[in-house]
Amino acid sequence: MRKKIIIWSILSILSIILYLFVWMISQYDLIIFSLNDPDRRQIFMQTILTIFQRRTIQIIGLLIAATLTATTTLTFQTLTKNRIITPNLLGFDSIYIVIQTTLVYFFSISKILQDPTLNFILSVVIMTGVTLLMYKLVLNKNKNNILLLLLVGMVISTLTSNYSSFLKILMDPQSFQTVESLTSVSVVNMDTTLIVIALPISLIISLIFYFKSRVYDVLALGESYAINLGINYSKETYLNLILISFGVSIVTALVGPLAFLGLIAVNIAKETYEKYHHKIIYFISILVSITVLIMGQAVVELLGFETLVTTIMSLFGGFYMIYLIIKEHKI
Repeated sequence: MRKKIIIWSILSILSIILYLFVWMISQYDLIIFSLNDPDRRQIFMQTILTIFQRRTIQIIGLLIAATLTATTTLTFQTLTKNRIITPNLLGFDSIYIVIQTTLVYFFSISKILQDPTLNFILSVVIMTGVTLLMYKLVLNKNKNNILLLLLVGMVISTLTSNYSSFLKILMDPQSFQTVESLTSVSVVNMDTTLIVIALPISLIISLIFYFKSRVYDVLALGESYAINLGINYSKETYLNLILISFGVSIVTALVGPLAFLGLIAVNIAKETYEKYHHKIIYFISILVSITVLIMGQAVVELLGFETLVTTIMSLFGGFYMIYLIIKEHKI
């Protein structure tokens, strides 16, 4: 077990190093030329320093996204007792798009659109508020039926997608372009200024999940067992869903939806460590998530940005989900 953790730790570190230096591969000729030219050397060194500073900040953003995606997915799967669903099925990406579309359509001159920090905070608050309202209305009346909550989330996702599409039809070309730029959030165009806000919040959420690992070990046994062992099942479910919604909202607003990343990372971690201890599974899930996300982004850059890392993860994640469905149901 220790060897597997060491391997994933090494892979995650190598992926970070690769991401830091991958841009040099495509600029190799320019680098050699600039280093050999005394007049260009100082300017080039300053440029390298600037690039490294930006990519270091981007790595912090990727680490935030990878950590929150892994921890929220594992917690959500523990609550639902299902290995093939993720919290993104509640429609966070659709909610984010409809927020931005509504802001542009009705408040196109608002300071919120001009200030990325205000926009980020408002988006996270609204996405969390909508999901908490869903939890309150669905879970309280249906005895913690999380699968029903997922069904409601999918319906809301469809409705919000149609609503945002309708508003886009009514927009002028400039407003439509603004919406596209705001909703096309990805690893490449993440706003690095938002990391200052996201970093402390993500650390708090991840640490809460980690230190409550023993509670999740009990919750994984089932509702009746958890209650008999002294766990307030309803309270724990509600509080954890609040943390999950907050974490997924931050990831969605920062780098866009990463639904399949959580599915891949958590299930690989569970296959790596076949016991139930959440403390170890959290750690392995985070390492796998970091490796897949950052290594994937580095590979995308090596390919010349012909596609997005989310597209690659969706492709492999889709096949992996089919494999898990067949394996779980023994078709």
